[in-house]
Amino acid sequence: MINNSDRLTKISSANDWHATPVAEFTDLAQHYNTPFFLYDADAIIRRINLVRESFEHLVGIFYAMKANPNLALLRALRTVADGLDISSGGELEQASVAGFDMSNVSFAGPAKSTSELTAAIRLCVGYISIESLREVAECVDISRQLGVKAKVAVRVNPQFLNRAFAIKMGGIPVQFGVDEEALNPVLEYIAANPGSLVFRGIHVYAGSQCFDPAGIVKGAQNCFRIVSHIEACTGLTCETINLGGGFGIAHTENDRELELKFLAKELVPILHDFCDRSGTKRHVIFELGRFLTADAGIYVTRVISSKESRGKTFFIVDGGLHHHLAAAGSFGAMLRGNFVLRNLSRPEAPKVRCSIAGSSCNPTDLLGVDVELPRPEHGDLIAVLRSGSYGLTASPLLFLGRPTPAELICHQGEIILGRRPRTIIDFN
Repeated sequence: MINNSDRLTKISSANDWHATPVAEFTDLAQHYNTPFFLYDADAIIRRINLVRESFEHLVGIFYAMKANPNLALLRALRTVADGLDISSGGELEQASVAGFDMSNVSFAGPAKSTSELTAAIRLCVGYISIESLREVAECVDISRQLGVKAKVAVRVNPQFLNRAFAIKMGGIPVQFGVDEEALNPVLEYIAANPGSLVFRGIHVYAGSQCFDPAGIVKGAQNCFRIVSHIEACTGLTCETINLGGGFGIAHTENDRELELKFLAKELVPILHDFCDRSGTKRHVIFELGRFLTADAGIYVTRVISSKESRGKTFFIVDGGLHHHLAAAGSFGAMLRGNFVLRNLSRPEAPKVRCSIAGSSCNPTDLLGVDVELPRPEHGDLIAVLRSGSYGLTASPLLFLGRPTPAELICHQGEIILGRRPRTIIDFN
């Protein structure tokens, strides 16, 4: 449970980790112990506004909760994001507790249960992204039972394979969405049930980690082509067009990032043309998670021990893959490679090539492999930067029974305890 009375003094600049005095991190470590996560909500808010303004307010920005579902963070983003993208009944509950307007929530995912669909329809979510004929038929049954129309969009698995995305989730055989060539039965079923369903539009999520603006543009153009085809063939109107997301974001020292200004320069005229030409009021959406949050988070852990092993230097810390699976390179192929590490306690010390090992008995528990760091000493604080997404909730928290870390939120310069640490006994 969040205790909003548990606040610490203001921090200088949570997102500019280089500018934050060491003493402030030391204070946090003393107050909350280590390890801990710290997220800068203000930096995420600035990022949301930057994206929206770059596209001249022609697109809505939905926050993909899966990237970081911390309740205090969601509450900070509630009035800034245009909506929320969720993928489970648990996230639906979290969105409700956070105070999001349910009419601005989209619900995707290939395995929505009857109870999840029932809850979504009862709460009148903005739309359910239909991913199978079974799902839309179940929405009709539930709608009739509740006496409430289900608002739906169809998630389309496009025929076009967008090779610009490093992780491809469309254009291939995949569990997500309805294959474009198999759309007709689903659309016909929707059109035949106007008393139970409100058709909102389509949702196309081509993949993740796209660094090429041209790839995003081609994806959007393909979405608009699908919309035009649906409307011409069925008479249905696609008021909402969810273009997905997948904007590329760096996590290692040498990674690049999607150039937002170049993307906007190419895409804005296309958005203007499509929306103006169609004569229909459109609600075009990008759903973004990692692109908004990754750089706004930091994971801080403390050096417990060190050792030399056959010519290699290891520093062992009290954190590891049980809190931050992505930093250990085990969350997916695109996140292999060292996250950016910093020695917060002695940034001016002579550098040493070393590996930062986590506290578990798993040999893959390495937060940094052969990295150059100012030589740590026992008790030093080591920071893993770019840790704002797919951290705590994407990790095996109960592995070996170590406590979970505190999650702290920096909002308007003040530190808030967003999630308290828990022991394995707390989960019994």
